[in-house]
Amino acid sequence: MDRTRRWTPFAGLAYLTLLGGAALLPPGQRRLASDAVVVVAAVVTAVVVARAGRRTCARARGWHLVSLSLVAGVVLASSAELLSAVHGPVDPPRTAASVLPHLLGAVAVLTLLGRSRLRAGGARLLVESALFCTAAFVLAQLLVVGPLVRDLVLSGPARAALEASCLAATLLLGSGLTFVTAAGPARRTTGGVTLAGLAAVAVADCLSVLGSAGPFGLLGTGSRALYLVGLVLLCLAAQQDPGDGPAERAPGRRLTHGITLAGQLLPHGVMVLAAVLLLGSALFMATPTAAALVAVALGLLLTGVHRVVVVGDEMRYAGGLARSEAWFRRVVRASSDAVLVLDDDRAVTWAASVLADPAEAAGRPLLGVPLVDRVHPQDVETVRAWLGDADGPEVALDGLCSFRLPAEDGSWRVWEAGVTDLRADAAVGALVLHCRDVTVRLHAEDELRSLAFTDPATGLPNRAAHVIALAEELAAADDAPQVALLLFEVEGLDEARENVGRDVVELSVVEIGRRLRATVRGDDLVARVGPEVFAVLAHGEGDEPDRVAARCLSVVEQPVVTPLGLVDLSAAVGLVPLVGGLGPETVLDRAELAVREARRSGTGSVRRYDPALGAVRDRRERLRADLVGARARGELGLVWQPIVSLAEQRVTGVEALVRWNHPVFGELEPEEFIPVAERAGLVGDVQRWVLHEALLAAAALPEHGAPLRLGINVSAVHLASGTVVGDVSSALRAAGFPAQRLVVEVAGSTTLLEDPSVASDFAALRLMGVHLALDDFGAPSSTLDHLTRLPVDVVKLDRTFLARVDKEKQTRALCASVIGIGGDLGIDVVAEGVETPSQLTVLRTLGCGFAQGFLLSRPLTLPALVACLDAGGGHLWPGQVGRVDVARADAG
Repeated sequence: MDRTRRWTPFAGLAYLTLLGGAALLPPGQRRLASDAVVVVAAVVTAVVVARAGRRTCARARGWHLVSLSLVAGVVLASSAELLSAVHGPVDPPRTAASVLPHLLGAVAVLTLLGRSRLRAGGARLLVESALFCTAAFVLAQLLVVGPLVRDLVLSGPARAALEASCLAATLLLGSGLTFVTAAGPARRTTGGVTLAGLAAVAVADCLSVLGSAGPFGLLGTGSRALYLVGLVLLCLAAQQDPGDGPAERAPGRRLTHGITLAGQLLPHGVMVLAAVLLLGSALFMATPTAAALVAVALGLLLTGVHRVVVVGDEMRYAGGLARSEAWFRRVVRASSDAVLVLDDDRAVTWAASVLADPAEAAGRPLLGVPLVDRVHPQDVETVRAWLGDADGPEVALDGLCSFRLPAEDGSWRVWEAGVTDLRADAAVGALVLHCRDVTVRLHAEDELRSLAFTDPATGLPNRAAHVIALAEELAAADDAPQVALLLFEVEGLDEARENVGRDVVELSVVEIGRRLRATVRGDDLVARVGPEVFAVLAHGEGDEPDRVAARCLSVVEQPVVTPLGLVDLSAAVGLVPLVGGLGPETVLDRAELAVREARRSGTGSVRRYDPALGAVRDRRERLRADLVGARARGELGLVWQPIVSLAEQRVTGVEALVRWNHPVFGELEPEEFIPVAERAGLVGDVQRWVLHEALLAAAALPEHGAPLRLGINVSAVHLASGTVVGDVSSALRAAGFPAQRLVVEVAGSTTLLEDPSVASDFAALRLMGVHLALDDFGAPSSTLDHLTRLPVDVVKLDRTFLARVDKEKQTRALCASVIGIGGDLGIDVVAEGVETPSQLTVLRTLGCGFAQGFLLSRPLTLPALVACLDAGGGHLWPGQVGRVDVARADAG
């Protein structure tokens, strides 16, 4: 179809060329040839229009009717020409030949619009179309009918045919104007081309009528040329018609809002032209026809009606606009989002009342003032960078910006705004800011942030806030530390909680936090990072952090006065200088290692982090990982240390000690890996294995005299698990070992001995016949109270308690007291860690019953123990151990 459209103008030129050639023929052949050119052009146009109408399926019928009107015009004109040979110049058949095609064409053009779109045009469309038809009819009367009536004598049928032809032509033009006015925006060009084509056809018919009269014979050729131009324009209109889209076919949509300029001016312009011609004819003493006068009167009436309709439409538009504006204003005022409109100078030209009224009440009106002059002074640069300056470079107007505007009470409200650049929109021509009051939200966020980053008890920053501050300090740190992390682990809170209660302890914690905050400098951050842990970010070079730690430790150790008395506390302090490149968690991990080392060093100690501490931690983590599956891999084993009766100088018992033959670290003693097993939750599995293996092996030991007792250590964690009684009972049954020969050793320093459930387990073991021993008696946490409250059979004196028994009178006196108490209570006393003959001599003198240690025998493998027992018949004393070939016994 695009190719056909391109060739249509060239076809029109070809027709006009042929028509010009026909004009050069002799008079007898000229008219016949010219009519033949017109007939061929009309038939081709009808075919092209019909084919083009198929593309616009919704309006194909309209273009088909246009095609039919063209064919009808050709047929009727040809028939009229045959009749014109009999009648005069203005013959009714030839004159009336255009009536039916014009009426059919008018109906066809209106069909292109459809009824719904015609109804949507309303009264204004009808009045304007009628006014245009009336004005065109007046012109036809003045320019066509009038001259013919004055110069020719027309019969009644001829006059009626002439009037009908003019009326049909004006109706055809009126339909074209209706098409232009009522068509949607996409079809306005099609409507304009159609109106031009219809005008050319109508004028050609009028010229043809004039040309048929004698005085106007020269107009005949011109009418045919103009008719060909009209055909070409109709072809182009049909080919470019896009058809009615769904939006344009929507019924009930009034088109008065879309009246084109032509629809508004053309009827009045034609009417003015008709009035001028009418006055001109009167000046030249030409009498207008009666139909012209009637048409002029009707035109004046329609002009008045049109004005009434236009006024009614304008009132409706004004009312609708007022309602729309009122609705918009109410919506804007009721919305939580407020609107600010700024001109190119960033001055406020319009503001929602929620913004303007408070600023007006505060004496800082917004209207007519640059926005940066009304925001909070601290927000000026932010807003200026966001919106840019009128004289400065253009900035990207996007994103959100927060700024403060004055409130009625003189305070400031925080607004969050987004900007829309509508300066290119002719209807707005401004920057539009959509603002939302976020004051309440920000206040709520501040409260939530305070809750999230503040310790509720002390009011100090919590661990999360401390980690953020620590990360900021680390980001600014370099290789020369200017800040150090001090980690305080407060000691004594558990004891205080048992003595004075939780509430008093909380008061003590609050007081410790207050003291630390008052002790450090203003730029040092104090935070509570755990229930019993405080952290200080201390600024200073060299040993200044150490001095800060000492001052803080001194205020922590000062007694806390509470309603229930004084609370004595202390702390272990870890110190880590902040070095660039480290993460917060790494620094905290190092601080915890330093605190742990300080705790081992004793109460009130301060320790700096040392890389060796990290190596110890790494070794411990490696042991934790390797301990899983160590028993299955056969890496655990037992050694045996004899317990000797000092009176009989013979072995009366052995202690089974577990060893871990680690593939990397070699043989490890329980003091190193049992705490690791306790933290990893594996100690129960390890100690159940020790029970079963030790009891099975002890059952096969040789007896030289009285049966040997077997001592096995039970850890505090295993004791707290509540499975000790069941584990011991199961192991005894599996080994067939007598319960009376088993001694369960428990560290006398463990606080679990105060637990009633542990005391009930001890009682159950005692009922089974198992003996109970308090190990490490004499350590700081062990008390004589345990001897009276627990069913203890054996007390094992701690090696640190005996280290100077042969040198210090006080130590000998204490040992003598314990030995005496044990004798009075019927408790056997075993001295551990006897390493020198002088210690052994003192112990025998004091009446100690049993001893074990390197002086008597180191821990032995099972074969070496059997060989030792067999070699002396159970006797063992210094000087006799060398007679046992331990290496040969181990190999055997």
